[in-house]
Amino acid sequence: MDNNEKKTIELFTCKNAFDYEHTSELFLESVKEMFEFHRSHSVIFKGICEQYGFTVNDINSEEDILKIPAVFVTAFKERKLLSLPESEIVRTFTSSGTTGSVSQINWDAVSQERQENMRRWIVESYGLAAYDQKVNNLIFSYAPDISGSKGAAHTHGAYTSFAQENESFYAIHKGKNGEPEFKVEECIEKLRQFAASGLPLRITGFPAFGYMTMLEMEKRGISFKFPDDSLLFSGGGWKNYTGKTISFEEYVALVNKVFGIKRDRIRDVYGMVEHGVPYITCECGHLHVPIYSRVCAVSPHTMQILPDGKIGLLKLISPYIRSTPSLSVLSTDLGAVMGNCECGRPGKYIVLKGRGGVKKYAGCGISAAQLLSR
Repeated sequence: MDNNEKKTIELFTCKNAFDYEHTSELFLESVKEMFEFHRSHSVIFKGICEQYGFTVNDINSEEDILKIPAVFVTAFKERKLLSLPESEIVRTFTSSGTTGSVSQINWDAVSQERQENMRRWIVESYGLAAYDQKVNNLIFSYAPDISGSKGAAHTHGAYTSFAQENESFYAIHKGKNGEPEFKVEECIEKLRQFAASGLPLRITGFPAFGYMTMLEMEKRGISFKFPDDSLLFSGGGWKNYTGKTISFEEYVALVNKVFGIKRDRIRDVYGMVEHGVPYITCECGHLHVPIYSRVCAVSPHTMQILPDGKIGLLKLISPYIRSTPSLSVLSTDLGAVMGNCECGRPGKYIVLKGRGGVKKYAGCGISAAQLLSR
């Protein structure tokens, strides 16, 4: 590892994911370290910075961090971007679209460890980990034998690691013809078995598959009352099987009706394979920005940073990754950044307003949802 990453190493040992008071200066120094790292290791990132005349000397405050030139997210679909030799890459994940556009992210061992630690510490900081508790997991995602390099499948599986596994069921698994298969009836039958066990249920995966299952249960008058410490993580494409957008509130109401899981135990997760930082909703339903990243909205016309509450393209910055120049990423997602959440946690939170470029650059959630229309 580079000897000039001391502050970054220190930042990614901080376990309180919302401790801005003691980490803001550390984050600034970490960003400066990784800015220099990628500028000296990535021709693409160096070129972008030179185009804007931006150097490490321009990074002196929180506001300056948001000005770092960004790599547009679609660039990861057009070429393989690396800041390290191929020999140091240990994992590769993709976000596959409907038109053959595949976004790829490559991790070295250090970046992978930092990303996994971020997720764990964010979940723990929310008080959602229960390592001494046995639970059943229903995962509305690809089973390991067919998940391949899909980034969303890896992430969904990771959210089952925060409690002791009694049994896990993957809703999308290999069918008789070897192709991915999803059957609502199998999910309902497994839910019956899980309910009979008396253990808490943990659900994760693509919302569309869970939504279809719950609609069928509602239609048949089937419902369960799982223990109060059951939990649902949901994320990866808010579309149902007809292509209609599902509101989070609509989803929450249905989850509560058919599973008996309370609102504060239903958490949405926002993220993208190109950025790597998970944003999880608090009890108030807000996607908080942890100490490991910063987010702002920019005007799609001028690329100027917008004030809190104004809608623009989301720009996301995190110094965790070494293997690819993803220090600053400009997404195709529309949203705003807000502060002063009612939950009392410091820092900003993201308000999503829509996805740009979904038709051309669909993610894993859209790709998976095609199974629902078969």
